[in-house]
Amino acid sequence: MLRRDLSRPIHVQSVVVCAVFAGLIAPAIRAEVRPLTLYEKVGRAPVVLWGEVTQGEARFASVRTLDLLKCTIPEIPGATLRIAFRLDSFLRNPWEDRIEFKTGEHVLLFLRKFTREDGDKPAGDLYTLMWGLQGKIVLPAEGEEAHIEAARLMSSILSTTDAGRQARMLQEAVSSANPFVADASLTEVLKQGLADFAMMPRLVALLSARREPARLLAMRILAGIFQESRVAGREVPGRQDLTDQLRARAAADSSPEMRVEAVRALEALGGEEVRAFLARLAQEDTSQLVRYEAKKALLGWKEGS
Repeated sequence: MLRRDLSRPIHVQSVVVCAVFAGLIAPAIRAEVRPLTLYEKVGRAPVVLWGEVTQGEARFASVRTLDLLKCTIPEIPGATLRIAFRLDSFLRNPWEDRIEFKTGEHVLLFLRKFTREDGDKPAGDLYTLMWGLQGKIVLPAEGEEAHIEAARLMSSILSTTDAGRQARMLQEAVSSANPFVADASLTEVLKQGLADFAMMPRLVALLSARREPARLLAMRILAGIFQESRVAGREVPGRQDLTDQLRARAAADSSPEMRVEAVRALEALGGEEVRAFLARLAQEDTSQLVRYEAKKALLGWKEGS
């Protein structure tokens, strides 16, 4: 028979139980929270601003506007503005860092006009962050302009009302020398399923990129193209050359994660020569993750694939 510990008040025991429960579910909740992409932030925020924090210790942070990248509300920020952030920081999720503004730092801000609980928007220069901590990006001293260029381009793409032109602009931007532009564009092409056969040369070229995020995203997009082609019964152009390049990545890329993605792309491409290659990889690769992925692909293999 269970008995209550009489040495503790009931409310103390309740707090302990709630704390334990929160500790158990917090990691699961956190795993379901997907950070917004740069494209999503620029698209959803009514105000996107590049600024310098001139005062971060007061009740409101003070920011000097360096450039206003986007504004879709009547309350256009001026040369200076204030940010209400302390309540958002206090109410943040348990796994999130505090929201802080440090004097002198340069930031990319995603903002909305400050609104009181009763819905009133006080006049003046007071704004607040969109999505709490996700509404503020601290910019490094080196490479700051690259971040701003990426935000500007995303804003330009989103301002285009023609969906087809938006897709073409994103497809072209994946080859940008600016890593923030390339990654943001690759992420959106993957998420929105915008890739097609005409885009494959760009994606294949990115498989040799020095940066792993670009290589991974390009490989995932290729896998999506192959999968859609199989479902639609369309032949992938340059199939043999693609197979050779993917096998080379799956066998020799220094990153196990990249080799895993190559296995997935090969599975989507199909073919008996691919099946034989994956059977060997499932036994010989040095990474357990890669061997597992190859074995999983073979288990789900359909005859004639």
